Amino acid sequence: MLLFIDNYSRDGAFEYVREWLGERLDRYMGVVHVRARGPPPRLRNIGLLLAFRMGFRFFSFIESDIIADQLLLRRLLNVLVENSVNRSVFSVSAVWDVGLDNLDWLERLRVRWLKARSEGLRGVTVGEACNTSACLIDLDKVKEVGFFDEDVVFIEDLDWGRRATRKGFVCFFDGRIVIKHLRQYSIKEFRKYFFRGALAEAKLFLKNKLALKALRSALYWDAVLATAMLAWLTPIPLALVVAVGYAAYFRRCVGLGRLLLYPVTAPFSVAKSVALTAAMAYWVLKRGYNVEKVTVLGESDWEVVDRWVSPGVR
Repeated sequence: MLLFIDNYSRDGAFEYVREWLGERLDRYMGVVHVRARGPPPRLRNIGLLLAFRMGFRFFSFIESDIIADQLLLRRLLNVLVENSVNRSVFSVSAVWDVGLDNLDWLERLRVRWLKARSEGLRGVTVGEACNTSACLIDLDKVKEVGFFDEDVVFIEDLDWGRRATRKGFVCFFDGRIVIKHLRQYSIKEFRKYFFRGALAEAKLFLKNKLALKALRSALYWDAVLATAMLAWLTPIPLALVVAVGYAAYFRRCVGLGRLLLYPVTAPFSVAKSVALTAAMAYWVLKRGYNVEKVTVLGESDWEVVDRWVSPGVR
């Protein structure tokens, strides 16, 4: 059964999908076409809620810029079934690749020079999150984990997967076949971090007991900024802090990245760390970061524009 959710798009996507569905209704057990407002976590929650109401056991997220082949769901389901004997599986996610051509210059350098980025995932592995670009979810486990936190935008699947693993569930990644992701990265997206990204990341870290690790990294870059501002008095603290960073990047990188990645990424890392530190302070002062924001459980405010269900399916 297919469920499409459109965020009142203005680029013709809604009309295109509606026409596409009209020509293919007889191929599926059912189709639901919804228009709703809100960020991606809220739209995902609407999808989950509708699946619950219709009595489904498994739910798959496949984003509009993922190229899914005909066997994707079957592969994910096989991994889930094969591993459910001895483990309580929450999700199985596909591994995707955007290709170097779709990356901005900074991400290309990271892929080329960071060891972790260049190695990638191979085979079926266990992770600490799920990838909602293309994944299969066991809805029975969602009843225990809960809905997406609508405060955590951009990285809502990381928070969701962390919450699942903290409850003892397992998240798998199937990297045997890497699927194509058409998303294009741009350095312009960096500015989004300062409006909502930092707040989302800070809440994820605090809620999932990762704040100390994240804060150590943030405070390092805060120290770089502070010592740089005091360098006119004495450059020694800045030199010591930079030396520590260079040593860390030397171990994590390959090739020219051992020398160049640190100075290239430093301005961006400093800016993000200042924003993250401020966001963590905001959540600590505000409190309530342990509570998920879910707005879809009250009266429905979305519009079901098309609905077709074959006989025997409720």
